Amino acid sequence: MTKVRIIGGGLTGILAAFEAHRLGAREIVVEDALDRLGGWSLPRVSHGVELRDGEFAFGAAQDPIRRALEWHGVAFDDVDLHVGAVSPSPSGPQASWSAGPVLTAPAKTPGADQAETLNDLLRAYPRAAADPLSHYCQWRLGVWLDQIHASAAPALGLDQVRLVSAGEAAAPNVSVPARGATPRDGLNGLFSAASRALARLGVQIRLHSLVSPREAALSRAADDIVVWAADPLPLFDLTTQPRPRLIGERVASYVYRARIEAPLPLTIRNYTAEGRISALRVYESRGETLVSIECVDEVGDAELRAEALRLLGPFARRPMMLEACLLTNMRTRFACPSVEAVTRLARLEAELDHQHEGRFLVAGWESADATARISALADRLGAAMGASTAVGAVA
Repeated sequence: MTKVRIIGGGLTGILAAFEAHRLGAREIVVEDALDRLGGWSLPRVSHGVELRDGEFAFGAAQDPIRRALEWHGVAFDDVDLHVGAVSPSPSGPQASWSAGPVLTAPAKTPGADQAETLNDLLRAYPRAAADPLSHYCQWRLGVWLDQIHASAAPALGLDQVRLVSAGEAAAPNVSVPARGATPRDGLNGLFSAASRALARLGVQIRLHSLVSPREAALSRAADDIVVWAADPLPLFDLTTQPRPRLIGERVASYVYRARIEAPLPLTIRNYTAEGRISALRVYESRGETLVSIECVDEVGDAELRAEALRLLGPFARRPMMLEACLLTNMRTRFACPSVEAVTRLARLEAELDHQHEGRFLVAGWESADATARISALADRLGAAMGASTAVGAVA
């Protein structure tokens, strides 16, 4: 019987294990270097509340990732996801209920679908939109935009750009939320429930297990399948491909207790390239209201509080009060791949496919579209296991 060995116990590794079992595998091992499953998505906990410094919402009922988790016992609550944007304009920052920047400019020029770099994508916009968008991207990333692959657009909110004429109003009126879901027991509860579900399926979970790519490759028997759901960079040591230079986004995260009257959960993104805050997320955990703030660099407490109140002001019914700061965290995020990284990863996957006859799968690369990434992994896992039909979703 085929053995499936999954390296990396984050959400991707967990979903890969569920899919392998659905396809008929019964000898499945998930290995992770941490003391529990969850990977980088595990939030810290303080006095029972989750201090989240990233995205935490899932899609509506038909979201394949949510469906796969629900099938295995993870409970979700349906919620309205409220999203607002603060965009640049000739008269100053403009707030609006929008998932992406709202800019005053003529209609978009055709041709962005063929973009390879972020700069190619921005050149498809009229200059009145391209210039502020370029300025925003430089503020976030601090590198030449010709180095960044066009697939980085969703991570920067550039897949939701809205162009309006000079006569259209962009000020906030009424939120039109998207339907989504949040884990009923929080993210820690989600990973605990997923771990129990894997155990019920007979999946072996090995924690505190630091696996090298060479060991994973050399120990693979002829019919075994390895799913590498961890950082793919070490895999380059198995091939003739040199490691690409990754472009990291410096992120300073802060989480505050707060008192605010606003629709929750609420996400506000700052597209003005002014100040330090790039995004704010207001959510509830264990009856507490918390504000998670992402900044492009470190910032002092007084300055941070003033900027947060200014950005959230147009979206709240009353002025917000920030209370104690519960978390300060500095990290580097690699959500915006370079052209070099995308090209070399494709070559890496092709070389590994050739070496291992399609039985060493790479699944941990950063992507803004998690659903597409998981669906592609399911297709490849099905092919590797000899499934008769391609699998288009994880559930």
